[in-house]
Amino acid sequence: MKRILALLVATVILASCSSTRPIYNVEDHPIPAAAQDLPLDRIGALIIEAGQKRNWVFQKAGAGHLVGTQAESKYIAVVDIFFDQKSYRIQKKSTTGLSDANGMIDRHYNNWIHYLENDIQAQLAKATP
Repeated sequence: MKRILALLVATVILASCSSTRPIYNVEDHPIPAAAQDLPLDRIGALIIEAGQKRNWVFQKAGAGHLVGTQAESKYIAVVDIFFDQKSYRIQKKSTTGLSDANGMIDRHYNNWIHYLENDIQAQLAKATP
């Protein structure tokens, strides 16, 4: 009985240490009230400013659309960011060097996206016209 219990505990511990998680995409995150009246290009500039603090590099891909790239050592993540005056979305476009299969991805990717989301939200919340 003790062996079975020890095996069960070891299995649970190993499973919780897994480095892959479900892919985190940001869906329709509301734009803070402070930024809702800003022109679309100003919102885009604020998103870029927010991401640059953590070494994201952005390319404008059209009105309300940025492509962001995070490169760290051997890992690269590319995301699409779509935005308007009401909300924004961050969606995985591609990755290199990150375990990425069957809707699961390396936890580093999700951490990058959570940080980016929080940084964007903070930057937009303190926006002035």
